[in-house]
Amino acid sequence: MNVYILPVRSLAVACIVGCLVAASTVVCANNIFAGATSLADTPTNLPPSDSKPVFIPEGVAVGMLIHKVDPEYPKKAKKARVSGIVILKATISKTGEISDLHAECGPEILQGSSLKAVREWKYRPYLLRGEPVEVQTTIRVTFTLGDKKKLPFSKDSCPVE
Repeated sequence: MNVYILPVRSLAVACIVGCLVAASTVVCANNIFAGATSLADTPTNLPPSDSKPVFIPEGVAVGMLIHKVDPEYPKKAKKARVSGIVILKATISKTGEISDLHAECGPEILQGSSLKAVREWKYRPYLLRGEPVEVQTTIRVTFTLGDKKKLPFSKDSCPVE
């Protein structure tokens, strides 16, 4: 009997055709899935854990966030009616702490508040082959004025994708 492990994005736990789906892994007792590879055939082209940080998409990082501090809207920015998006580039350490952070774009008056808040964020460690690794990601911080009526972003805001 061969044991095969295939990654799955679901965190659901269910029994499906003799497979157990649990915590992002499918373990099958039989070769049900065509093209499945055994543990011995796991690719070795993944970066070693001591290499430079692995880039992860913003959405993946959001799912790993366990402690978030909201930025304070600077009084000068409110008074000047400045709103917009600040995009930050962050390195998250193996322990889930922000180890490097800088602003890529956005209204300068909002960048300091964004940086201050995000430095306090805490993430679950990102695991590669079961080991925590350092990762890089993008963090988007949005500042808006008004409650129900959304005002347009300031001209120096980062582009909205």
